[in-house]
Amino acid sequence: MLAVGGDLLVHRLPRPVRPVAGYGLAFVLLAVARSAGASWEQLGLAPASLRAGARTGAAAGGCAAVVLAASVAMPRTRRYLRDERARAAAGAASLAVELARITLVAVPPEELIYRSGLPALLPAGSPGRSAAGTLAWSSALFGMSHVAPTLATMHHSVLHQHLAASRPRVAAFVAANVLVTALAGGVFGWLRLRSGSVLASLIAHAVVNDGALIAGLVADALAGQAPEGADHQA
Repeated sequence: MLAVGGDLLVHRLPRPVRPVAGYGLAFVLLAVARSAGASWEQLGLAPASLRAGARTGAAAGGCAAVVLAASVAMPRTRRYLRDERARAAAGAASLAVELARITLVAVPPEELIYRSGLPALLPAGSPGRSAAGTLAWSSALFGMSHVAPTLATMHHSVLHQHLAASRPRVAAFVAANVLVTALAGGVFGWLRLRSGSVLASLIAHAVVNDGALIAGLVADALAGQAPEGADHQA
C-alpha cells in the first residue's frame, strides 16, 4: 500500500517533477525487493529473458493495435475514443513528444512497480500465496492507483458532459475505469509471467497507451470530416 500511496503522490506532483519521482519510487521499490532476497528472475529483469519478453510484448501490442484500429473504423465505437488530449497533440512535433513521454516516462515506472517490484515482494512461493493470487493483488493495486489520475483527467473525455452534473455517475465512471485498469494490469502481469520478463508488459502497456492516443486523434479527425450528427446516428 505504501507503493500505491507513493504512486498517487507522484501523480499530484508538478508535471516536470513526475518523471524523476516516478523512476525514483520504482528504483526504491526494486532496491527493497532485492534487499529482501528477490532475484533478477523474480523481478522479471534477468537479461536471459529479454528476448522472450520482447517477442511476447510485440505480439500482444500488435493485437492491441488491431483492436484499436477496428474501434476507430467503426463509427459506433469511434466516438468513445475522442479525447481533448488527442486534439492537443495534433501537431506532429507535439504528438511525437507526447508519445515519447508515454513510452519513456509514464509507462516504465508503472511496470517496474506493479509488474516487477511489488510481485517480487510477495512471491508465488510464499505460504498460501499462488501466482494467480499475486497477480490479482498487484493488478488490484494498479487499478486503485488510477483513481486520482481518472478524476484529474476525466474532463478531457467526450463523456464528461454526461458526468459533470451527477456525483453517482462520476463515482460509477471512476469505478469502471479502476476495474478496466485492474483487468488490463492482470493482462500485463500475465504477459510478464508468461515471458519471464517485465519487458513484455512494458511494450504491451506502451503500445496500448500510445495507440489510444493515436486512435483518439484519428477519431477526432474523422468526426470533424463527418456530416453533423452522422457520428451519433451510426
